[in-house]
Formats: sequence, structure tokens, C-alpha cells
Amino acid sequence: MLNVISVENAVTLSETLARRVARAERLPLAALPGRVTAEAVRCPEEIPGFARSTMDGVAVAAADVFGAGEAAPADLTVTGEILMGEAAAKPIRRGECVKIPTGGMLPAGADAVAPVEYLDFDFDTCLVYRAVSPWENVVRSGDDARAGAALFPAGTRLTPADVGVLAAAGVTECEVLARPRVGILSTGNEIVPAEAPVAPGKVRDVNAHLLEALCRAHGCETRRYGIVPDEEAALTAALQRAAAENDLALLSGGSSAGEKDLTARVIAALGEVKSHGVAMKPGKPTVIGKIGKTPVFGLPGHPAACYFVTDVLVRPCIEVLSGAPLPRPAVTAALTENVSSNHGREEYLCVSLQNGQATPVYGKSGVVSQLSAADGYLRIDRDREGLRQGETVIVYLF
Repeated sequence: MLNVISVENAVTLSETLARRVARAERLPLAALPGRVTAEAVRCPEEIPGFARSTMDGVAVAAADVFGAGEAAPADLTVTGEILMGEAAAKPIRRGECVKIPTGGMLPAGADAVAPVEYLDFDFDTCLVYRAVSPWENVVRSGDDARAGAALFPAGTRLTPADVGVLAAAGVTECEVLARPRVGILSTGNEIVPAEAPVAPGKVRDVNAHLLEALCRAHGCETRRYGIVPDEEAALTAALQRAAAENDLALLSGGSSAGEKDLTARVIAALGEVKSHGVAMKPGKPTVIGKIGKTPVFGLPGHPAACYFVTDVLVRPCIEVLSGAPLPRPAVTAALTENVSSNHGREEYLCVSLQNGQATPVYGKSGVVSQLSAADGYLRIDRDREGLRQGETVIVYLF
């Protein structure tokens, strides 16, 4: 008999079974997007290393243009020009200014930049028609980061923008956690490889490729252990090896309560079954367990059910293994029709999106095409009897 637990409890169980991967590696900037820092990354120097202008104009002492306006502009002497990429060698004195481009280095004695649109030049004289406050239109040394400060704490999943920050600090490589290793098995006497012809009664192995694509999209390394027949000895050997060689093992098929479904029995023999049954539709017969230190999931054989269980329950386990949350893109949309749901289980429904509206894409859990025909899916709480047309829903994007 299945011992059904709620989705919330299943997610918690998924998270508690996993431990962050302890392996680490040092990688260059180009390989860092999506990777998780194994230790805090500290800034070796001030960023920027000098005060620089954010506007074209003149570098001034703010006190010299205090109260300047259209009727009474400040009158300053132009003593030179700062060129891009060159150090400001000569300081300015009170009553003086220098021309400066955006990004140019402020000279000593200057603490602001008056924008070019408020200036009027006459030979070596500059009239400033607007006051500026101290450090206005200036990025000061260390405004981005101070020397020794943590640019990113341990456990940060780095984005392309983060890589830009590292480059600005002169950090060209850093220590990141190794990718979680996921072992993938398929079971069933009816399953044949994707490249094989399909004889009557046989179906191609969709789930191994689906799971591999999902896990790699979540930053994992994957290894497939082939198609295992419905034989206890064969399944035991394959699953034992997958659990020993990986941080996570995923087994699709053989998870329901039928006489030929061996998954729960084999997991229990090799380790421990923590749960057999989750109150979700599709995906009720999911098995969650552990073999040694390795979390193991027995996933439904139907591809759509396999996808939803992986996204809802396996994903949190991968997040713990990888050391940081994964991006979860989602949008809100208005439902185009009523949707009934009265199963006592949390339900997942594929939808297509157009012009801010979500339209259900119906299909049985064994039909994989519904996933590619949809843009994402919505969740219906187990205590709700459905959703109404026009209701705003959250759509989790594929």
C-alpha cells in the first residue's frame, strides 16, 4: 500500500536527504556562470581604484560653484583637460577647473563634476550655470567595492553580471563547488533505447533523456546506467552501482504498487524507503529513499509525471547538493477558462501563454507532447476544487 504524504512534506524530505557536495574546483571566468562559490570571494583592491567622472563636463571643487545659477554663474579658469586612460597629474586650485570626459580621472582638489550642458566656455574661462554638491556626478574610489570586502559569500550562484564584477576586481578565477553527479536508470521490460525500432508492446526510453536534459539544465553532471529489466537481481545491481558512484540516483518506472513494480522493494533492501506516495497529480506513486548517503528517487514511468516530480521534488534536492537555489522563472497570467480539480492532490497543469493569458494544454501523464506544446505549468492546491476563468495564476516556465 502507498503511504501518501503531502507535497510540502515531500519537498522537506527531499531537502533533508541531501548534503551539499564537498568537492570543489578552481575555474576561470568563462566557466563561472551558473556555478556556486565554495568560499567567499574577496576584493583584492578598491573598485574603482580612483575617483572618476560619470558625465562629460568640468571637474570642480563643489564649493566654487555653490549658489551658481542662470542669473549668476560661477566663473572658473580652465587649466587643462583630462584625457581618457590618463592619470590626472596636476591638481586644481580654488577657482580652477579642468575639462573631463565620462570615465575620466578626477584630479586632486576636485570633488564634483559640472555637466557640459550647464557650461559656457570662452577661451580659458568656464561659466557654470548650475551648482553641484560634493561628489555629484562622480564615482568615488571604492564605491563598487572596498579592498578586502567580500564580493560574493560562499554559496552564491554566479550570474554573468557577477562575472563582470569579478573581472573588474581583477579576480580571474575562483573556487566553486563541483557539479552534483546524478545517476539515471530506466526500468521496464517494455522499454527500448530511443534509437531502436519499436515492436508491438514496446516503447522508447523517453525518461532517461528527459531526466538527463533536466539535470544538466540544473547544473548537474549525469551518467546513464541503461535500461534495466524487471528483475530484482538486475535492478539491485544497477541501482547499487548508481548510488555508490553518484550524489543522487534517479530511477524511472516501477514505482507503483503492482506486483511487478520492484523499485520500492529494491531501495528498501539496499537502504531505506522514506516515502512511497505523494499527494500530487500526476506523480502519486513516487518513491523517496536513501542508499548509503545517496538520495534515491523512484519516479513514475509516464514522461509528463516524471517531469513534474523531477521539477517539484527532485529539484529541491539538487539545490541542496549544489549549494544554492536554482533560478525559478515564473510569470502571472489570466486563466482563459474554468479548470476543475477535486482529487485531494496538488495538481499540475500545462498551459500555453499568449498576450498575458494562460490556456490549459490537456494531456494524460503518458503523453510527452503536452510538455513541448506548453510554455509552463500552474499548480492547483490540493484543497481547491478548481480555478475560475479570469483568475490570475502563477505560471512556472519550462
